[in-house]
Amino acid sequence: MNDTPEHPVVVVGSLNLDLTAQVQRAPENGETVLGRSLSTYPGGKGANQAIGAARNAPTAIVGAVGSDEAGAVLRDAQRAAGVDVRYLAELDAPTGRAIVLVTDDGDNRIVVIGGANTLLDVEYVDRALDVLDPAVVLTQLESPPEVTRAVAGWAAARHRRFVLNASPVAPLGPSVLRVADPLIVNEPEAAFYVGATVGDGTVDDVAAALLGQVTSVVITRGSADVVVATRDGIRHVPVPSVAVVDTTGAGDHFAGTVAALLATGADLADAAVCAAEEAARLVATARADRTGGSGKNH
Repeated sequence: MNDTPEHPVVVVGSLNLDLTAQVQRAPENGETVLGRSLSTYPGGKGANQAIGAARNAPTAIVGAVGSDEAGAVLRDAQRAAGVDVRYLAELDAPTGRAIVLVTDDGDNRIVVIGGANTLLDVEYVDRALDVLDPAVVLTQLESPPEVTRAVAGWAAARHRRFVLNASPVAPLGPSVLRVADPLIVNEPEAAFYVGATVGDGTVDDVAAALLGQVTSVVITRGSADVVVATRDGIRHVPVPSVAVVDTTGAGDHFAGTVAALLATGADLADAAVCAAEEAARLVATARADRTGGSGKNH
């Protein structure tokens, strides 16, 4: 590895153009509700994580968009945030999209249509990582599972730090999980990976069980706290109390911030403290007012 890599952090993952509807509340099954507004924003877990990471360390993204207007919007948003987009492939496929419902209390419901993200090629990812040579590589589960396995394998073979935000939740083999340092999950995701349900034992019990599969784990718990578990013990990190406006992308920015701070040499618990503060700032801000995240109203 280079002593001073040009990009200490590389995010491998998804980019989607989000169509966001503001509603008073989410509809029940078979129900229609009236929306307040409709806006378009750059999004996708990988894209959000790269922007979060770039606030704290030089960052590149490896992913795929389509050769359409949505792809151009996403590429421009990454550039505007200071993210290196040399390995953002342009494919003959629709750019990924997401349909987001944001309720008045700030919660959201999201449907993702993968598009070009589903066509990201493993060999392309390997070549990009070889050239970029990051200290820390971060990924999520909106890319094909073979991409996740390839990123974990690349990190293990080259002794780089592999940060895995296992969301949206999906089965993962031991070859991926054992490399994760940390595995970043919320409570339901954490329970999934230990074969439990939320409420089976304490969150500390779940974190301890996860340590049997991964090197370290971070469990986010909304406004409650963040649980950081390593071989040295379990720590609960407080989350700043804020008035929630929109939670969209907060977990992604949290993961990106953690990865970037780890790349600068921070301790995992200290990185989680700073990431919790960044996520709290984000959820208290309307999406249209976020730096690099302004959208188009319809």
